[in-house]
Amino acid sequence: MFVLTKFLTWLASPLAIALAIGLLAWWQAWRKQRRSAVCWLALATTWLLVWSSMPFYAWFGFQLERQYPPQRAEEMPSADAIVILGGGMAAAPGLLPYPDMNGSADRVWHAARLYRAGKAPIVVPAGRGEELASRPLLLDLGVPATAIHVEAESQNTAENARFTAALLRQLGCHRILLVTSAWHMRRAQLLFARTGLEVIPAATDHEAMLVRAGLNWSLPNLLPSPDALNRNTAILKEYIGYWAYRMKR
Repeated sequence: MFVLTKFLTWLASPLAIALAIGLLAWWQAWRKQRRSAVCWLALATTWLLVWSSMPFYAWFGFQLERQYPPQRAEEMPSADAIVILGGGMAAAPGLLPYPDMNGSADRVWHAARLYRAGKAPIVVPAGRGEELASRPLLLDLGVPATAIHVEAESQNTAENARFTAALLRQLGCHRILLVTSAWHMRRAQLLFARTGLEVIPAATDHEAMLVRAGLNWSLPNLLPSPDALNRNTAILKEYIGYWAYRMKR
């Protein structure tokens, strides 16, 4: 099911749709329908240019992030536990001495800030591999080992919610500070709330907000880029995932 979900998500990605439109253009050209082929090719090109645009990402991603503005850890309410959703930090014991940090490291940093601010006595990194990724970083940031309880089996956000809720019930926790990227928070909050937990969003990693703040209309920002395509694809996945889970009761 995990592999199937990933494949279906790829089918709905901007790149896959552009390829499908391009194949349609090729088929029309093969049938000698030149005018139709040119129209389909123009559509595929325009589609890909839009989704590869950083200004489009600054707008599209910001629509998700604006619902969860940045908040200082000291100003957040208290809870029973802090839950961090793993987001792809890589760990390779024997190859790398430390976990490889990317944008997802912001989540671990923010969870450590909340813990040091006294907002909860327990920190729960959720996701397969987080024992080797988030846990060492939390220790480096001063969170004691006794306060860290790892949920290490989940592979997606739905499993994060289900498996973590079961662990938290064993620990006697009902009210949580949920830490994840701002663009991911709406879907994560929906799924965790459905488990019966009281969920307080503690968003971090406001990527689109930073792009929006620093965006200018210089040529490099207007040119299509693989980075913008990747970012916009991730945001589209969030919209699809949110509405798919919302319709599934």
